[in-house]
Amino acid sequence: MKKLKRFLLIDDSKATNFFNKTIIEKVQCVEEVFIAENGKQALDHIQSEIIPEIIFLDINMPVMDGWEFIAEYQKLDDRYKGSIIILMLGTDLSKEDEERAERILEIKEYAQKMLTKESVCKIVTKYFKRSESDSCSESYKKII
Repeated sequence: MKKLKRFLLIDDSKATNFFNKTIIEKVQCVEEVFIAENGKQALDHIQSEIIPEIIFLDINMPVMDGWEFIAEYQKLDDRYKGSIIILMLGTDLSKEDEERAERILEIKEYAQKMLTKESVCKIVTKYFKRSESDSCSESYKKII
């Protein structure tokens, strides 16, 4: 069964990145998980033509935060964007952040900062209903 190619975690917390990467790898639904510690690194990564299928985006980061990343991402040439699914992550999104995220087409949804196997599988099966999600579907069945 074919896995998705790559995910990109954008978060300045090394502990959060380690935890989320470990959870994603346990689900076994993607070949590679890349990490960027701020929006600038993430944009550089995407423009190097290593384009992820899913981006997990933190809001508060130094150098370039999640909102600034989205603003710059929207300016990118379409060849860099493809059909990327962006999920905004936060510990507690304020009502204002939720409303702001809902107005941005590129942000498909928002979730808790610390991922779970269930949340990763839910995202993958929701947005990738093709054969690529089969490995995640099998892992998801084992979880529930």
